[in-house]
Amino acid sequence: MPVADFLVKTFAREVFKHLGFLKDEYGFAEPEVRSGPARGTAVAVTYRRPGLAIEASLVSWYGGEEYVATRLFTDVPDGPMRRTEIGHDTAHRGHEMRKALEEQAERVRAWARSEEHTSELQSHHD
Repeated sequence: MPVADFLVKTFAREVFKHLGFLKDEYGFAEPEVRSGPARGTAVAVTYRRPGLAIEASLVSWYGGEEYVATRLFTDVPDGPMRRTEIGHDTAHRGHEMRKALEEQAERVRAWARSEEHTSELQSHHD
């Protein structure tokens, strides 16, 4: 069963609302929105900056499983990008999708604050 059409239509707008701080506060580029970029993925929204990407996806998988997944991709010297799962939460209905994005956005914000603090410490140490 495919993801409900209204979820697909509203997903990108909800991602912008919850993850827009990446662009506004942390220097990420305008988000890229792709429909069906991978098997099972209905919509993916990706924020990028050099060496780093954060992607929120609305996924419909086997057995009717529908969920929101947010992942962090980081460059690894002389290797493939490292993928870290930030969140993976059920999203059969609109309120579940919004709640998943809200919770995952808080995890992304905590990561960004931690990363910013680490960068500041490293620059003071250099």
